[in-house]
Amino acid sequence: MSLENISNNELLEEIKSRFEQRDATINDSKQMLKKLEDMNKKLSQAEANRSKFMSIIKNEFNNPLFSMISLSKSLLKSSRDDKIQMIGNSLYEESLTLNFQIKNIITAAEIESGTLDLQLSKVNFTDIVLQVKEELQFPIKNKNINMEINILNNNDDVYLDREKFYLILINLISNAVEYSPKDSTVILDIFEEVDDIKVIVKDFGEGIEDSQKENIFKRFVQAHSGLNRIQRGQGLGLSVIKDLVDFNDGQIKLDSKINEYTLFEIVLPKHESNEDSLFGDDDFMFDMDDDSGEF
Repeated sequence: MSLENISNNELLEEIKSRFEQRDATINDSKQMLKKLEDMNKKLSQAEANRSKFMSIIKNEFNNPLFSMISLSKSLLKSSRDDKIQMIGNSLYEESLTLNFQIKNIITAAEIESGTLDLQLSKVNFTDIVLQVKEELQFPIKNKNINMEINILNNNDDVYLDREKFYLILINLISNAVEYSPKDSTVILDIFEEVDDIKVIVKDFGEGIEDSQKENIFKRFVQAHSGLNRIQRGQGLGLSVIKDLVDFNDGQIKLDSKINEYTLFEIVLPKHESNEDSLFGDDDFMFDMDDDSGEF
């Protein structure tokens, strides 16, 4: 109907109707905006609660585990009784294994929940390697693995997320030891390059089938046949490595030949010193029985 054929009353009614529709649309938009604001507040609160929950869980596990590790080491050092030595040794081994597994579980949970953050600090590669050897001493000793370790840097201050670098390293070496035959060698190379840190771990075990090379980075997947396995695990190690490398904007490469070798190469970008993002200096977490610092 054209405007010429509409009476004044009809025109007023049409305008009134249009304004009512506009008001209804504005009201609906306001209600929708209020719902979005409420939802955003709930999501923010849920995010805060999730971060707080993960922090509580970490503390609830880490504190008693650290006590168990310290107690077992004290038993080993303070007593000459064979039975107490055996108990202390078993407690120490189980505590280290549990500590390693829980760290992987918590890290995987943080990755899934999106609560992982970057905490930079000045790192000392030798100290981190010594810590890894301390925590993996039992599987290394049980298989009589020769650890060939080469660390090459330019004596510059290197800033990385220490805990994440440590987790990448301990998972790489644990995996290499786990699938190596007895009396074999595991090689660890750490190189500082201009912009990156390169880590190479090579074992001479059973190798990985080409068809399984993509699957091994998935959660709960263990692609090896398991002939050389002595450790228990949940199949989280390599997936945690992959996620941590991705989180650090790094790269991971795999090269393997059946019954010959497996080689993992990790490249992580170096970070500049930034006081706002630094978490603290590189502190060693466990006392070493050997204070010489030798490998």
